[in-house]
Amino acid sequence: MSADPILEIRDLSIAVGGLPYVSNLSLSVGRGRFHGLLGPNGAGKTTVLRALYRALQPQAGEVLLDGQPQQGFSPAAWSRRVGALVQGGGLLSGLTPADIVEIGLTMRAMTARDRGRATQDALQLVGLADKAEQDAESLSGGELQRCYFAQLLACDPEVYVLDEPTNHLDLHYQLRLLDEVKRRGRTAIVSFHDLGIAARYCDYVHLMCDGALVAEGEPAAVLTRDVLCRYYRVDGVLEGHSLRLEGPVLDDRSAPAPLMHVAE
Repeated sequence: MSADPILEIRDLSIAVGGLPYVSNLSLSVGRGRFHGLLGPNGAGKTTVLRALYRALQPQAGEVLLDGQPQQGFSPAAWSRRVGALVQGGGLLSGLTPADIVEIGLTMRAMTARDRGRATQDALQLVGLADKAEQDAESLSGGELQRCYFAQLLACDPEVYVLDEPTNHLDLHYQLRLLDEVKRRGRTAIVSFHDLGIAARYCDYVHLMCDGALVAEGEPAAVLTRDVLCRYYRVDGVLEGHSLRLEGPVLDDRSAPAPLMHVAE
């Protein structure tokens, strides 16, 4: 597993509705590594990820893939290399899980037979093979999340951009699907609310607050008691892959601190 960057964000600033959501953010994502994007609600995590899969246009800065600016790729070429699992889905009327997975494969140079096989394999991985031809609108929230995960696994891009991938999933599928991404050895940049899950899977984490990067490094080095108090406003400590919480911090000890770069 190489640590050289495949994806780089340089001095990124993004405004939404005239309001600054991300300011002068820079980070690198190592090739073949699992990176976590962490922070409290409103930190700017989803905004950054939306820029990575081209749903938002930055006001300043750039995103590079293998040193090449994002603007130099066509949308189709970018999506073949950088694939995303996003919060919320599209229109489902008249579609089946098999349809949804195959839609993601339309830009791949594959025969119809190979697309069908890839679709079946992906639905099997996420436990939806028996519902492949069911109306997607009848699926539960967790089943829909697994369906969109199947679409991404079938495409198997070089870079997985996952925005809260454990939303709606029970514990079995949280572990099963993230294990599968990890097993493939692909690059991943993933936003998490669950810090225990982040510690389990991430090689490196980037902590955001108010649109800025405030700490980065290995999970155990970043997610200290002081950081949890300051940015998450909880009294807790990370013990291995488990977060032990004493309770909320009720007084105001969450003022921003200088950016911490924690050695790997």
